[in-house]
Amino acid sequence: MSRKRDLTSRGAQKLGERERTVGLDPEDEAARWLDEHDATPPPATPKSLTKSKTLHQWRERQKRSS
Repeated sequence: MSRKRDLTSRGAQKLGERERTVGLDPEDEAARWLDEHDATPPPATPKSLTKSKTLHQWRERQKRSS
């Protein structure tokens, strides 16, 4: 029998999200407390906003000239 794979950070995030959403009754006191105190993190900014179009064009030129 093969061993179970190690949990990655992305896998841990998904597992946490699943545990937070499954089985919670909206009228439950614990669910209300979680909604108030355990706010969801803001979405990450896309990499495309920080990457330069000029850098991309330069890399493409470097690939062609090689």
